[in-house]
Amino acid sequence: MAAEYDIAALKASLVQQLGDEAAIYPVRIEQRFPRILARIVDLWGTSACDNYLQSLMVSDRTDRQGFPADVATEIFRLSMAHGALGLSSQTSASGWAGLDDGELYKKSINRKDNGR
Repeated sequence: MAAEYDIAALKASLVQQLGDEAAIYPVRIEQRFPRILARIVDLWGTSACDNYLQSLMVSDRTDRQGFPADVATEIFRLSMAHGALGLSSQTSASGWAGLDDGELYKKSINRKDNGR
């Protein structure tokens, strides 16, 4: 199946797009799910990438077993990097739209300082 994809080109493209975050390149996804890697590379930098990564993490289909833990971790890291690089869409279905990790962290520190 990997023969259908130019893995070297996909890797080069994603590593370049990740920039300083290149260390999170998804090696396990590349090895086990090259079609997913190709889709991520194709969508990277768009709001559609957020939706795709979300659909990989949370399935509404009951016949899915889920990904192995190492692959799921890579999907999660890519999702977080996409957001940290400012590539995420501004709209989120999570209810946490508009709050970045820094704001959440500050709020959690303030709660601890106030004895909550």
